[in-house]
Amino acid sequence: MRSFVWLLCLEHVIHFASASLFRGTVAQRRVARERREHQLPALPDMGTTPAKPNPGLGVNSPESVQNVGNYEIGMPTPMPAAFDGVYCHGGACQFRVARPPPTMPPVMMTPPPLPIGGNMLSGRELCRGLSCLHGMGLPGDPALAGFNFNCVHLFNDIGGGMVGTDQARNVAEVHESFVNVCKKRVGILEQPACPAYANTFVGAAAPKVNNPTVGGIVEVCTDTFFWLMAFKQSEIDLKLTAAALPQGNSLLSGDLNRFGTGGPGPSSARGLRWRAYFSAHKKWPTPPAMPRQLADDGSFAAALLQTDAEAQEPKKTGPKPLLPGADSAEDTPRGLPKYSQNPCGKAKHVVPQSGTKYQIAPGSPDGAVGPVEVDGDLFTYCSSQFSEIMMGFAQTASVTVQMTKDWCLWQASVSSWVGNQEEFGHPDWTHRTCTGMENYVAFALRDQLSDANGGLSAQQVCKKVFLTIGAVHRSEAIVQDAWATSLRGAPTSGLPGPDNAEMKKMLQEAQAYANKIFSKLRGQKAAFEDLNTAKMDTAAFDPGSVRAQAPPPAAPDLPNSADLDASVLLELSVEQVRQRHRVDISKTNHLTAWGRAE
Repeated sequence: MRSFVWLLCLEHVIHFASASLFRGTVAQRRVARERREHQLPALPDMGTTPAKPNPGLGVNSPESVQNVGNYEIGMPTPMPAAFDGVYCHGGACQFRVARPPPTMPPVMMTPPPLPIGGNMLSGRELCRGLSCLHGMGLPGDPALAGFNFNCVHLFNDIGGGMVGTDQARNVAEVHESFVNVCKKRVGILEQPACPAYANTFVGAAAPKVNNPTVGGIVEVCTDTFFWLMAFKQSEIDLKLTAAALPQGNSLLSGDLNRFGTGGPGPSSARGLRWRAYFSAHKKWPTPPAMPRQLADDGSFAAALLQTDAEAQEPKKTGPKPLLPGADSAEDTPRGLPKYSQNPCGKAKHVVPQSGTKYQIAPGSPDGAVGPVEVDGDLFTYCSSQFSEIMMGFAQTASVTVQMTKDWCLWQASVSSWVGNQEEFGHPDWTHRTCTGMENYVAFALRDQLSDANGGLSAQQVCKKVFLTIGAVHRSEAIVQDAWATSLRGAPTSGLPGPDNAEMKKMLQEAQAYANKIFSKLRGQKAAFEDLNTAKMDTAAFDPGSVRAQAPPPAAPDLPNSADLDASVLLELSVEQVRQRHRVDISKTNHLTAWGRAE
């Protein structure tokens, strides 16, 4: 009986379970009936049981190759042949370099409105302190913005970014970053000079050598821009560029491009004043291990002192050795030639200094890279000026740097020309000018600053200076041509010519400022001379030398009222009344026409 009851209960449970599985629950049937009444789309089947694959797929797994059997994609364009498909055979083929892809400027589009002042920092409040950003509240500089735009493109797009991180970047990493960029922008013959070009960025970042970092790309480029401006301004002030060189028949004569007189040269008027100032202030420099005097051209003068060792050496007697290819005295033909050796007589072809070139660095032995040359008048002026600064004696590199700054400060200290016959000094120079000259010469002599024994001549200093000028201007040209296609041409000296537009503009600005200062000093001198002349005239005045004027004649006496007769006045009044009432009859002696009056 019990088994029968259990079977009956099991039958009912199976019946209810099958009804729920195949027909759904009551709630499911109610939802299905409502959707049919409102004609709503059926819901997709959702559950844990495997569903049928979507139509169009051949198998249940989406990773099957059959599901992508009909998929097609366009093939990419094949890369161009290396070296433009030019065939090369031989050992020289290993030196070929693939042409870099052209860098095009960005697509021109409508730029956003410029912020106040030209950049984002200009619109901020003026700020000063450790928590302030450099340039807050200052007006923007278009030249700085253009230089940073080219510089950032050079380091980021062409060089692939700077070495190191912005939070911990040192000066050596800045040097390495520009060397990597330079090798991609210059030819093979010029690539060995890239470390010298990179020294420009080293000089700009040198003040931050002890800082935790020299900054990011924008900060490094900004520091380099201001350093280049100070470097080129020192070129103008020292007149070590062809655009600022005095023009005329003589470099010692005054000219419009050189304010002041008395130089250059240690024996000139300005040079003698400079030596007297140095002696009066007891600023004699520490001489090198071997003191030597300089010649007129800035080189080492010939030593006239004979040592004991040279005096004890026996003098060599005998004929002088023959020159290569010369005949001996016995084989030399006698008599004069049958042609005139000097057809022009005593006329000589004298080459001017402007047409002379001085070689300051030799070229390569194979002739692929030419020597570095400087114009003769420019090199002569530089040698004379540094010979004046060095007071005609060889000096060490560190002493030369300090004497250059002292020489500048001495000329900048001139505040009046009263009592002076000539216009000595440069009152238009400031302490910033002298600091720029000091950094300028120190950067040129950076490799000799640690040598405290060896002395340099004025010509050696000028060679270092002109080599540095060429490297600095070449590194600036690499930044300016960041968007241009690199032609990888032959290397040049990099020295700016006399027609350089930027140097001429800076020279005109310097001359305009100097003219303003000089005109005030000339006016001050003229006013003092006028006042001094008036005082001298007053002091030389002698009152006794003035001739007195003769007295004027005595005036007649005034009329006396006691002499007045009243009857005479009454008689005169009656006569005037009688004359007023008198009737006159005119009489004519001839006839006149009708209608005509006299």
